[in-house]
Amino acid sequence: MNLDLKYLGSSGLIESASGSSALSFQPNLARPKVFFDQRMKNPLRFREAMSALHDVVVGDLRFKRRDKSLYDAWKAEQTKQENELRASIVDHEKRKEIERIKGEAPPPNLEHDFRKMHSLYWNARRQWANELARSDPEMFRALVPCDPVVTVAPDTVFFECFAKDESSYGCLFVDRDAFEGSASSGLGTTNVDYSIALYEHFQTLRTYRETRLLVDPTGFEVKVESAGGYREEKIDLPPSWLKGFGQLSAAMALPSREVELSIDAVYSVLAHLKRHREKVGPRSIEFQLTPGKAPVMVLQPWGVKVESHGKAFVGEKPETIKVWGRRRLGVLARLLPIAERVTVQLLGSGLPSIWTAHLGDMRFVLGLSGWTTNDWTSGSNLELLSGAFVADLRASARILEHLKKQHVAGFDELSRLVEIARPSLIGSLHHLAQQGQVIFDFATKQYRFREVMPVALSESVLGPPSPELTFGIDAYRRGGVSLDRREVLPNLRQLLIAQVRTEGSRVGTRCEALFDSDGGYSKATCGCDYFRHFRLKKGPCRHLIALKLFENAEILSPDSAKKELLH
Repeated sequence: MNLDLKYLGSSGLIESASGSSALSFQPNLARPKVFFDQRMKNPLRFREAMSALHDVVVGDLRFKRRDKSLYDAWKAEQTKQENELRASIVDHEKRKEIERIKGEAPPPNLEHDFRKMHSLYWNARRQWANELARSDPEMFRALVPCDPVVTVAPDTVFFECFAKDESSYGCLFVDRDAFEGSASSGLGTTNVDYSIALYEHFQTLRTYRETRLLVDPTGFEVKVESAGGYREEKIDLPPSWLKGFGQLSAAMALPSREVELSIDAVYSVLAHLKRHREKVGPRSIEFQLTPGKAPVMVLQPWGVKVESHGKAFVGEKPETIKVWGRRRLGVLARLLPIAERVTVQLLGSGLPSIWTAHLGDMRFVLGLSGWTTNDWTSGSNLELLSGAFVADLRASARILEHLKKQHVAGFDELSRLVEIARPSLIGSLHHLAQQGQVIFDFATKQYRFREVMPVALSESVLGPPSPELTFGIDAYRRGGVSLDRREVLPNLRQLLIAQVRTEGSRVGTRCEALFDSDGGYSKATCGCDYFRHFRLKKGPCRHLIALKLFENAEILSPDSAKKELLH
């Protein structure tokens, strides 16, 4: 998707004769007017938090192969003549083929071939970007911008970014209480110019110098085309980047387990990982959760136990949840000296985890996918976990209109607004988050209006949904779910056992699922190959999705269920 970026100058630190400084961010002039200007109470805290956000942006823990540049150069020289000859032949044959097929209809597999070629293009572009980042970082930043998204809300200002390998997400919330003095602001979301030079400016912030956070409004007031320092860029954002942003926002709205960790426990985990490098698997952090007791983290494969000394876990039953991606937790190291506590949202074993460092009037959110090489759009496949929550499109429109006016609202407030069942409301919020319109704030437990792009992210941009999700919804709509047994368990849990028949299958596939009080999968099993291979690590299979949709329809009224099927 093409994105227009227009900046008047570059972001940087502006120092005055009195010794004060203003941290100036240049906004994207191609988006609606957004600005902010106010003095900061604690610039040191902001420096550390923004530095951690920078570590997320440049983070790339993917496996790096040995440098074979000299061999590749020799190989290229040996085959140069052959390539030139081949290019001339291809050009000749291409002209002949174009002349031959110019009057024919497009081939039936054109869409499939296009997506295949599109994938090849982005793979080659990523390889080029990785090589450029290693050999010439400054040129990489000039040609491959990764400018963060900043949102000015009535009660906070927050910055969002995605890692280079698209496996980590960072968000820094700065409450209005972190500022003092008179304020000037224009609410909304925009991109801001962010460079390596700006990161170096962050390191010069000190507590003894007055510092202002300035999202510069002046660029909107002048004829920017004729102004000095004006630059315009058009970049083609990969669908995986856009989809990852939406998936992360949607993950925040899914049912999860909240765990609070003491600072010393997080420090112990980071210190052990810093001093030791595992040679064999598993490479996970195992959370041992017991109601009424402090969480215990077990670092594998060493079996080292780290016990938290903070708040006890509040849950219905003992659980063990394993998460991966722990090396990327290193970005929290700079925040531990100024953090009050750390909370973790656990979606399930092998699934993403959301880590929040509470910094007083600031909070840093770090989202980690289950695996470094499996980003938010593939390995995590969060849309499969939420696919059972069917969106009510009319309710989604009303929610979006309400959030545009109020900017922030809680779940109960939105429930009273649209008056639909809880599963439908969760589905509607997830739908808006996938489109890049809504983000969930764990600290305030509220939904915020935030447009990651000037337009909603549609299927034409993000690509088609997962086949498992498509087949699961189709099986439910065709009445392919035959319930064998339903059992209501303590703590509002439900056990469902059914036969699910998908299109093209003569017999049903037996599956069963234990749903917790939030409607999430507590345990599940199915006889299909997809589940035997992946379990729930890549989301539920089509049969479990159909079973969840059947369970949701039982909660809804007949009219509501019929309406949701039409959507």
